[in-house]
Amino acid sequence: MVKADVGCHVDGYASVAAHTFIIPSEEENANISGPQADVMSAAHIAAEVAIKLLQPGNTNSQITQAIAKVADSYGVSAVAGVLSHRMKRFVIDGNKVIILKEDVDQKVETFTFETNEVYSIDIVMSTGDGKLREAEQRATVFKRAVDKNYRLKMRASRNLFSEVNLKYPALPFTLRHFDDERQARMGVVECIKHELLHTYPVLYAKQGDLLCQYKFTVLILPSGPTRITGLPSFGDLKLTSDKELDPELATIMAQAAKKKKKKPRKKNTTTSGITEDAADD
Repeated sequence: MVKADVGCHVDGYASVAAHTFIIPSEEENANISGPQADVMSAAHIAAEVAIKLLQPGNTNSQITQAIAKVADSYGVSAVAGVLSHRMKRFVIDGNKVIILKEDVDQKVETFTFETNEVYSIDIVMSTGDGKLREAEQRATVFKRAVDKNYRLKMRASRNLFSEVNLKYPALPFTLRHFDDERQARMGVVECIKHELLHTYPVLYAKQGDLLCQYKFTVLILPSGPTRITGLPSFGDLKLTSDKELDPELATIMAQAAKKKKKKPRKKNTTTSGITEDAADD
């Protein structure tokens, strides 16, 4: 299972997407079953339920609770610490947050969705306990902490920070973007130490745990939620799972996310109860 997580922006308006791919062996022939099918099915259903509940008047807590029921139905775990955010221009992690799995250590405030909002929905399911750990690999992706300031001492740190403020004041970047990557690696240490940069750490699960991630961008339009990024969950794969969906979730899945367009009414050809022919007479 391979996960790809990407994003782009045009003039500060961002869209993001992530997808889990499976490269089956010749024996599997694109037929997936067992825990692998369960975790992929759970992530897919959770994503669909989230889209259908992303309606004006609904709350973020409704989505979190529904995702917990999906995980229970398939015998998997929603991954702790995964957040979905409202996005604005130059803001990919807004204050309105949908938490994938609520626990004692991490909770978010309840809020109501509104028309014309944009959200990045991030769904990650695991066959294990749903807890990820930071890997030993050094992080290479960062984002400016806009609320922090500090007078840096090292010249390499000042050069890096100056270029970050000029080119990447609000959105993530990688050290490969800089002309002198070696100097950037030297300067980033002091910037992180004084919390001028947020780090995107490399995370990993326990050996043997299977993870499936689907991330996409959704617009809440007057006609209903509209998904604008992401691939079909399974592609050419054929999944076989013996798990049954919770009846309440089945009801949500049966709902139409989009509002049906009203057909235009036919013009009435009568005038005060008298047909046009009679009126002419």
